[in-house]
Amino acid sequence: MKSLKRIVVIIVVLLVVIKLSPYEYLIKGVKNTYLKGYTSAHLYDRAYFDQRELPVILPKKLAVSDSISLSIDDELRAPLERIGTKGMLVLQNDEVVFEEYWDEHDTTAISNSFSSAKSVITLLTQIAVQDGYIGSWDDPVTDYIPEYKIPEGITTPTLRHLSTMTAGLQFDENYKNPFNKTAKLYYSDDVVATALGIPPGKFETGSQWEYQSACTQLLTIALSRAIGESVSSFANRELFAKVGFEVPATWHLDRSGGFELGYCCLNAAVRDFAKLGMLVSNHGYVDSNAVIDSVFISYAQVGYKSPYYGHSFWIYPDVEARNYSFRGLNGQLIIILPDYDMIITRVGEKAGDRYEGDFRSIGRELIKQAERWNANQ
Repeated sequence: MKSLKRIVVIIVVLLVVIKLSPYEYLIKGVKNTYLKGYTSAHLYDRAYFDQRELPVILPKKLAVSDSISLSIDDELRAPLERIGTKGMLVLQNDEVVFEEYWDEHDTTAISNSFSSAKSVITLLTQIAVQDGYIGSWDDPVTDYIPEYKIPEGITTPTLRHLSTMTAGLQFDENYKNPFNKTAKLYYSDDVVATALGIPPGKFETGSQWEYQSACTQLLTIALSRAIGESVSSFANRELFAKVGFEVPATWHLDRSGGFELGYCCLNAAVRDFAKLGMLVSNHGYVDSNAVIDSVFISYAQVGYKSPYYGHSFWIYPDVEARNYSFRGLNGQLIIILPDYDMIITRVGEKAGDRYEGDFRSIGRELIKQAERWNANQ
């Protein structure tokens, strides 16, 4: 009995120490991840985070092709299933030509976009530029977040630097280390304060590329300040309604009524994710209505200081087919293949058999499948 009391006292003291330390967020992390049987963020973790609910406004059904029906071959099916794919949909010429779901995922299920949301934040920022809320992509971030401290001698990053991951923030992307700032961004109850505490200065602003989720979080804060409302509400009205989301979506918040985790964590259905890809594939148009400037779409998909990354869109340069994509942790993908008039959307639990080495593997395999489909048409 004394031993049990001693253990309880030790646990209580440890929790108090953590609560009073810079690592307070670890309590939330342990509760939402480790105690749920995971070691990192996971596909359906919205149940453990506060959310902003995004109701359907103007639903629009996807057309289903009556002349083309594709099937995935064994070369792709085996790895898809081995790494926990939950849903996959293929559009060609804006029509559904393949759709399949695994386990209990279906057309109404929503799942975490992870970093695919970065591309969404960039699209929303472009809308804000078009609507006059933001003067230019080349505006300094401090025009919108004046309290953001820039170290002496460091050039202030612009919104473009944030979108293209060239801001050079003092930040290391790491999804496995609970003491890393990446974990703090995810589990903190004040993501704004966390992001504003990450200054530039790792390298000369704009001189090189380094993937940093904190860049997109700063861009999200600047966007929210510029539009004067929550980013998710703006997204639902100005983007999701226009592409025709059919299933209510949500966005992770840092706390109840708080701020969006803009660098990740839009929860939506596979078909609705695919509609975002269709918007970009159609040069920013929905039917005959321009939502995103086509000129911006054309250069957002081109590498900027990196052959792999443009304005928050990823590129696979080591495959034959021209491509660019929304891409998130564990292989959340919306791949646009312009030469095939094709969009491939995939959601799932892993991107490959090994976390680091196979981060892009399923994306490459999906593109190779598209190449085989194209060769046989």
